[in-house]
Amino acid sequence: MNVNEQKMKWVGVLTWIIIGIPSVLWQAQYRSLAGPRAALLFTAFIIFIVAFIFGTRPGCGTPTKISMVVVETLAAYVCVAMQPTGFQPVLLVMIAAQLGAYRPRVAIIVIAINCIVLGVIVSQTDASPVIYALVYFAFSLFSLFSMHVAHSEMEARKSLAEANAELRMTTELLEISSRTSERLRIARDLHDLLGHHLTALSLNLEVAGHLASGDAKESIEKSKSIAKHLLADVRDVVSRLRNDEPVDLTSSLESLRDVIVTPSLHLDFPRELAVADANIAEVALRTVQEIVTNAVRHSGARNLWLNLGTADHTLSIDARDDGVGADNVTFGNGLLGLRERVQQARGTFEVTSMRGRGFSLHVTLPLGAAA
Repeated sequence: MNVNEQKMKWVGVLTWIIIGIPSVLWQAQYRSLAGPRAALLFTAFIIFIVAFIFGTRPGCGTPTKISMVVVETLAAYVCVAMQPTGFQPVLLVMIAAQLGAYRPRVAIIVIAINCIVLGVIVSQTDASPVIYALVYFAFSLFSLFSMHVAHSEMEARKSLAEANAELRMTTELLEISSRTSERLRIARDLHDLLGHHLTALSLNLEVAGHLASGDAKESIEKSKSIAKHLLADVRDVVSRLRNDEPVDLTSSLESLRDVIVTPSLHLDFPRELAVADANIAEVALRTVQEIVTNAVRHSGARNLWLNLGTADHTLSIDARDDGVGADNVTFGNGLLGLRERVQQARGTFEVTSMRGRGFSLHVTLPLGAAA
């Protein structure tokens, strides 16, 4: 549950209390209802708030939320029937607010039905049923669309944060790929152009050494030695260029702090986190990207802890959040692809989760000789 949903929940509880106080005072002062009817009112009132709290708890699935809204609606009908002209119809406005997470067309139909039922109940009194129904229909629409806008903005922020995280990681991966390609191109050019010419020069000097004599032969031998040393230096440079340049993951990880607002990102890693193998670095960045986007999109977490470290030729990535979790983790395309990448890199991949206890992931990747 995010911060906005928590605020809505506690505002709803406060509203329920404010509605209940006049009802209790009314009963104490005027005793407008007989014993069984008063008991029915209070029972329905309690059932309403229990269903409201249960349906808005963290990790509550859509079917449970809908069933709780149905229970709340029936309880609200009973409360309104007991005190048609009191504050009980405000409970219907609370129900309308919860419908903001669903399709507006369906929600409006439900609100209209509730207001029609309210009008029918109020018609049994001296008050005008049409006015009551229209007034609470307007209140309910306002509540519905306010929450609908809040939910839409929340989803937009999630999508934006997810896109920004993916963009940052993709940019870093492109830079790694670009640097590696450029180093390989330079290595090939040095080998194919300079290396071949130096080899040809050495051969010509070898021929000249057999034909020359005296001081000229001595100079040619020195030139042969210089050419051989130069060719060895070129080959050494080519070999080093063909080796992967260490990739520093620090800047890539730090850039995530700027784009992730919810959940709050807690990063812990060494000051210098360099990975010599570009393929391992890519898998590590893909792992971090998948962890962050899943936390933003699915977890409902307020905090995400991400730990990276190196020990014994191994890069370890540990992540956990305080989201809703699940008793049975279902692997989507993202987690399946990530597990395949890790296994291809000869790493380990472990996921644990429990409903109400969040989600955790542990990945290890080989470094250096282990890779």
